[in-house]
Amino acid sequence: MAMEKQYVVRDTHTRIITAIGLHPVRREIFMGCEDGMIKMWEVDGGKLVQQSAEHKGWVTDFIFWSEVKLMLSSSNDGQILVWGPGGGLFDRIKMGVPIYCMAFNIDAERERHQLLCGVNCSIRIYELDDERDCGHVINSKPVFIASHHTDIVRCLVCHESKVYSAGYDQMLCVYETYESSETGEKGLKLTSSRKAHDAGISCLMLVKDSENQTWIITGSFDKTVKIWPTEGKRTHQHKLEGFLGTISGLCYVPKNKTIWVSGGTSYASLFDPKSGENVSDFIGTFQTQEEEQYTLQIMKYFPEFNQVVASTSRRHLIVWKYNTSGCITALKCKSHIETLTYTRKIPILIFSGNNEGTITKWERMQSNHFMFSKEAFMLSDAKNKKKKNHTVEDSNGSMDNNNPGKNEVKTENKFNHRNVRKPEYVSQYSFRKKSSENKMEDRHQNKTITRSVFVEELDVLVAACEDSNIYVWGFDDKAVDVFKSTEPSDITLLVKKYAILLSPQSQLLPDNQTKHDDDKSVTNRVAGFICKHILTEHFSCVTSLLVLGKQQGLQKTYLLSAGWDSRICIWDLEKGRLHDMFRNTSKLAFSQDQAELACDGIIIDMAYNPKSKEFAYASSDKMVYIRRFSLSGNEMILLNTLQGHEGEITCIRWNDIIEKWVTGSEDGTIRIWSGSKLNECEQILAAQGTIHSMCIDSDNGAIVAGIQDTIKVYDPEEFHIVQTNIGHTDIIKSIIHIPERSQYVSGSWDETIRIWNSWRNTKKAKKSKQNGKKRDTFSSFKAEIEEGLKSRVEVDEDMTSEQTSESSAPVA
Repeated sequence: MAMEKQYVVRDTHTRIITAIGLHPVRREIFMGCEDGMIKMWEVDGGKLVQQSAEHKGWVTDFIFWSEVKLMLSSSNDGQILVWGPGGGLFDRIKMGVPIYCMAFNIDAERERHQLLCGVNCSIRIYELDDERDCGHVINSKPVFIASHHTDIVRCLVCHESKVYSAGYDQMLCVYETYESSETGEKGLKLTSSRKAHDAGISCLMLVKDSENQTWIITGSFDKTVKIWPTEGKRTHQHKLEGFLGTISGLCYVPKNKTIWVSGGTSYASLFDPKSGENVSDFIGTFQTQEEEQYTLQIMKYFPEFNQVVASTSRRHLIVWKYNTSGCITALKCKSHIETLTYTRKIPILIFSGNNEGTITKWERMQSNHFMFSKEAFMLSDAKNKKKKNHTVEDSNGSMDNNNPGKNEVKTENKFNHRNVRKPEYVSQYSFRKKSSENKMEDRHQNKTITRSVFVEELDVLVAACEDSNIYVWGFDDKAVDVFKSTEPSDITLLVKKYAILLSPQSQLLPDNQTKHDDDKSVTNRVAGFICKHILTEHFSCVTSLLVLGKQQGLQKTYLLSAGWDSRICIWDLEKGRLHDMFRNTSKLAFSQDQAELACDGIIIDMAYNPKSKEFAYASSDKMVYIRRFSLSGNEMILLNTLQGHEGEITCIRWNDIIEKWVTGSEDGTIRIWSGSKLNECEQILAAQGTIHSMCIDSDNGAIVAGIQDTIKVYDPEEFHIVQTNIGHTDIIKSIIHIPERSQYVSGSWDETIRIWNSWRNTKKAKKSKQNGKKRDTFSSFKAEIEEGLKSRVEVDEDMTSEQTSESSAPVA
């Protein structure tokens, strides 16, 4: 949902562009120049349709008269030209004074049909005459002149019964329209006037959002923009500064609720009108655009076609168009994004992992839906803290000669019958002893975070790393306890003190306050985020994580991990230690090391099927292995394999809506497999590119695949492409679906995280509505039949009783 550049017309005219307008009926963009030339361009492709040189001076403004489908153009030559529906000149009105801006003031109920014109030092009101009784569509004799300005009136806006004007005299005036009951005069009454800027005002517009909030926005030669409330307050609400040149263009895009400002640069600055904050860095429209040799000048938004049209200092015409499948927000990062996950609890947090070993926590700000705050956590910091804490513990432990076993924890390995050193993860920064520490240092120092998952039950983030470790991050429990033990706030004390004055139903009273399940989550969010455990049992890069807990019928929360060492580990997340490991009983006779291998190749991805309590993992040997899940490594029996891909299988997901396995591969295909019996391949989708990431839409079961730098969404029933999201410039490594916000979030090697609107199955919604109407019709029809039958039975019973009474009556 973003504005994307549609096309650029570079060869427009030899003179400066001074005005832009739209003829929605003819679907043409009108462009006026300083030599009086007017050119019409097609809205869709930017093709030149026709041109005219009827004006003799600067073309200053365009305005469309929708009731009669006429386009008006004004100029400083003192004329207003009227262009007909066919594109030709329909009327020419000589006004006698240069016209710098125009606005319609039309109210059919009050029979007010007026054209307001901004001229030198005043505003002139003219009556509209669509029947041309006076000879023209505009009566050139003004019915009212408001002379409150002292310089050129450059901007006019009419809204309901109010008129706003601004000019080069730095003044912003607000008028109220009136009609005299005695004389019938229709004019303007000045209600407020203020010096709005330190220089002449060049732009003025009125903004009304979907919540019916309205603002007046002004731009000036003093390189500032001010946002004013419409209630008549004399002070501005926000002041936007930092522009390099004169504010030459303003427009409001209601689709994403942003203000576009052109002020001396080749790109527009985007602002949120509510907070006044610059959101340009969070919207992808101008993120990747480099500085050009021109500056944006005039800028207009046309709601009929959801387009923004702008002119430049090089006499170019640039058109942006609203794209429903464009990204809502684009978050800039400093390195390649490898993995994404999120927490469902309020406030919703998004976690990203990159190739430099950094986990970033993103939280959407309350002021608007574009800006995100972020906090970074380095894996290297967690390692250093563990080492530092370990050194202190080791030096303290070496002094205890009476109990040498205290410094070293040994445990009997039940599945390979050999003693190995095993850590106990109890304290916050507990870590292995020196032998274990050196072992980790000997491994390769790659620090890419390959996979991450947030565990809602424990409020912890589990991140798998290329250095063969698994890092468990969580909120600081000590900080949470301190926060809970703090004294009550002032409002709590006031409520307790004056509780007798409140009504018994007041929500301020503690007994009437509803307790939410998210209260604990909000408290945790206030606390810090720390590394609680480091799980070190893998020998190489960890690529797959799978969390199973109470929702799967288990008493505890467990973690399945796998990677390049082809081993599957089962972890007890609540205790932060190894629970068991997969063992292939058929290979125990050959070698214990081989018994721990779950496949012939490396494990790339893993997924779980809650219906049959089985998990599947994809391997580089072009196969998918399906095993029964068990907490005992000996009981993970191989149930089936999926074969058919001609390349490495990069993604595997279980689609809970259609109850089928879905796989993606480097061979450029997506395969849908049966979720039962022999798991046959039921459908092959040609993606025409390597599938690097995939997720399942939990609302409708759609398959969301990251194919190179493009996101494609497939219908789960007909398997057609129903949505395509384009915006990334490099490989998409991770995609997640946030159903609470109806959004997809993708992370890419182009160092951005992009947020998109999720696909909505409109056909299914329509069918459900139609079925509901059919049910209602059928039920009402059935009720009518039953009521009719009931009444008929009652009539038959009455007739039978009458006949019985007649037959039983004595014969005279």
